[in-house]
Amino acid sequence: MAAPSRKQTDAGGQPEAGPVTVLLRRGNLVVTQPRLLQVAGIVVLLVVGAVLPYVSLTYLNTSSETVTSSPRLFGASSLLGGIDPTYLAGYQPELRSAYDLALNFAAAGPGLQEIGTVVAILTCWALLTDEINRFAWWFLHLSGYPLVLAPVPLLVGAHQLHGLGVPLTVGAAWVPGLLAGVLVLVSTWRARSRIDSYSAF
Repeated sequence: MAAPSRKQTDAGGQPEAGPVTVLLRRGNLVVTQPRLLQVAGIVVLLVVGAVLPYVSLTYLNTSSETVTSSPRLFGASSLLGGIDPTYLAGYQPELRSAYDLALNFAAAGPGLQEIGTVVAILTCWALLTDEINRFAWWFLHLSGYPLVLAPVPLLVGAHQLHGLGVPLTVGAAWVPGLLAGVLVLVSTWRARSRIDSYSAF
């Protein structure tokens, strides 16, 4: 069991109480069980949020056939933001602006979650280091906000579409995304005392 390093701290930024097992040490990379659990939790939640069906929408295709599409995270925004309202069942021409607004609102949800997911996946490694690169910390911390905020426009847009009679079903993919955002914000905020002023990797 390796001795705690100079800046080996718990999630609250305080020295970890008692002996802590270092699972891997490679220079500034010091992997302890608490740090590994944080990063693994973020990654697992983001992956689950990316593979679950995000929404299910029934509409008419170019052959006037009724089809139902259930895209995952990285296809939901393009479906909701790119579909022509005239292909929606029960389309009312006089409410065209209402359809556009509702679809844009709904599309913003997966759009925000996409951004947060990509940035968080690319920067969550920073939590495994003794001295966290300040730029990686900021990008990781900021990625939590779109993840947490993504359900707001999604659910608002879905509510508006339901009011217009559009057969849209919201899947569960936003839930792990929201939880990942909360975990990112909590983990980065509690690890802020480990930010390296020299931006070491």
